[in-house]
Formats: sequence, C-alpha cells, structure tokens
Amino acid sequence: MNTSEPRVDTHEMVLIHRVIRREFGQLPRLFRTAANDRGRSKVIGAHAREMLDFLHTHHTGEDELLFPLLRERAVLDPELMDRMDAQHEQVDNAVRAIRAELPAWTSTADAATGERMAALIDTTMPALIDHLAEEEQKLLPIVSVTLTQREWDALGKHGMSAIPLTRRLVILGHITEETDEAERTKFMQVVPAPARLAYRLLGHRQFTRETTAIRS
Repeated sequence: MNTSEPRVDTHEMVLIHRVIRREFGQLPRLFRTAANDRGRSKVIGAHAREMLDFLHTHHTGEDELLFPLLRERAVLDPELMDRMDAQHEQVDNAVRAIRAELPAWTSTADAATGERMAALIDTTMPALIDHLAEEEQKLLPIVSVTLTQREWDALGKHGMSAIPLTRRLVILGHITEETDEAERTKFMQVVPAPARLAYRLLGHRQFTRETTAIRS
C-alpha cells in the first residue's frame, strides 16, 4: 500500500480489545460466585460461551486476514511476530480447555470445575493483556499504512458474521459500553441505520438487563 494514501483508522480494534480485557477480567470472579448455583451457572455459562466465541473469532480473523498481509508487505520484527503467534496459541489453548468444561459446568455449577476454569483464565490473562497491548502499540500503526480500507473492513465483517443475528445488538452494547461520546459516534457511523435504530429502541435495554444479571 502506498503510504501517501489515507491511513486506515484502526481504532475499532481498540474497542474490541476493551471488551476482551473487561469481560475476561471478570470471568474468574463470575465462575467462582456461581459455584453450586445452577440457576446462576446457566447465566454465566451462556455469557462465557459468547465471550469465548468472541475472542476465538477475533484471533481467527487476525490469523487469516491480518497477519499474512503484514508479513507479506511490511518489515516486521521477527521476535514480535513470533511472540504474537505464541500468545495466540497460549490463549487459544485456554479457550479450548474452557470450552471443553463449560457445558457440564453450566448444567451442574460444580465448584471444582468452575475453579479450574477461573484459575486457567487467571493464569492466561497476563499473556492476553500483553498481547493486546503490543498489538495496539506496535502493530496497529503498521496496519494503518499497510492495509487498504477494504482489507481492514473485511476483518470487521469477519467478526460480525460470526455473531448470531439475535446477539448482535447485545455485542454492540459490549463494544460501546466504555466508549466516550466521540468514539461512540464514530463507531456507530459504520453500523447500518436499521441496526442503530434497533439498538436505541431495544438493544441497549437488552444489553443493560443482561449485564446487570451477569455482574450482580
């Protein structure tokens, strides 16, 4: 890509990273507080499954649509990219392990299973936090002058296509929860007008109702 062309605005990924930091940071406590409470484990289990899928889709998009283009077009620090790959593998291994335990725990609220999942997230969080920070600080500036707008948009479409239609308004709430007014306004400009209206009328209330139940 010619660097004289307009830079791609990559701030959307920062918003996605906020969701990952916030929701995975809360999951260990949520698993532990649902111990032996099957009503609560069903609520937390559904949320955990959704966030595991969200993170998996995010990493898959990077592995398939972002990292190959960067390696092809940009001069990259080999140690940085090796570290990115290793962190993806570590996090993805944790995601697979939690996914394997989650269905039974959702049904039983077994305290020992919940503690295993919580401890695994606690162990994995430092690598995940480091990974997100390095992406923002070291990779996104390169992405902004390396990818075309169409290529960048493809990454967002990949993420959205993996979310069931019935859950997209709630995920929109997660993405915009910690945005300031300028960030929220800019992000909402890329959301189709019918979805913006639906979020105002229905989605925000659904998101608030669900997160209140999850975090209580």
